Amino acid sequence: MIRRPFAFHAPTTLKDALTLLAQYGEEAKLLAGGQSLVPMLNLGLSSPAHIISLNRLRNLSYIREEGGEVVIGALTCHRTVERSEILKARCSILAETAGHIGDIQVRNRGTIGGSVCHFDPAADYPPVLLLLGGRFRIAGPTGERIVEAKDCFVDYMTTSLRPDEILVEARVPMLPLGAGSAYTKFARIEGGFAIVGVGAYLVVHPDRTCQEVRVGVGGATSVPLRLTAIEEVIQGRRVDEEFINDVAEAAYATVVQPTAELHADGAYKREMVRVFTRRALSTALARALPV
Repeated sequence: MIRRPFAFHAPTTLKDALTLLAQYGEEAKLLAGGQSLVPMLNLGLSSPAHIISLNRLRNLSYIREEGGEVVIGALTCHRTVERSEILKARCSILAETAGHIGDIQVRNRGTIGGSVCHFDPAADYPPVLLLLGGRFRIAGPTGERIVEAKDCFVDYMTTSLRPDEILVEARVPMLPLGAGSAYTKFARIEGGFAIVGVGAYLVVHPDRTCQEVRVGVGGATSVPLRLTAIEEVIQGRRVDEEFINDVAEAAYATVVQPTAELHADGAYKREMVRVFTRRALSTALARALPV
């Protein structure tokens, strides 16, 4: 039950939406797919005086190739991301990640922009966008700016977006041909939020030496982690079981302050980081070197 009445606004242009946001300030909340905001309203965790719906800004729903990147409009729903042929061909890990979100009803309503801006640390997109080196185009009253994913996720449910800004699109690099990638997660129920989620990206030479490896971990801490410390050190090594175990151990060591929750304490989360890093890398390797 929504406990406080609010004024509802439905602008049809980004400019009008920004004007409303500037006018009402902290008394306003943006509504995209509503899969995060509406439950918060029902639980009384958020009580804005004004809701600004972005659903009539139809030009913010798209997926296209542009300058070596795949560009995704902020209002693109998870189901569209999941089924995108462009993403399956150019950055398949993001399409795979979208398929892990909620159930089909949630994926048909929830949006990539809403998920990023709400930023639940247990959400699926953040660790994958981080390991990909994703970027966000953000519009505000003074113009637009580009924010790297590594600079966007600041703390628990906190991003670097200012109160008067709107996320316009996400941009991810196209992965090279022959790259293997995978996203896997540990959740209490199918489609639930990740207790631990791990994305892995691997480029392997025909002789099985590592050309590039990236791992992103979500759910274990208040912000997603990318294992940048091992990315250069481990290049050139033969990719085998020892390689995978070493990366998994590095992931375990990186999560030094895991967050405890109802379904998993910190020590258990660290162990699951080790397990799911191994699984994600093994799958990425199999995809990079198909039989």
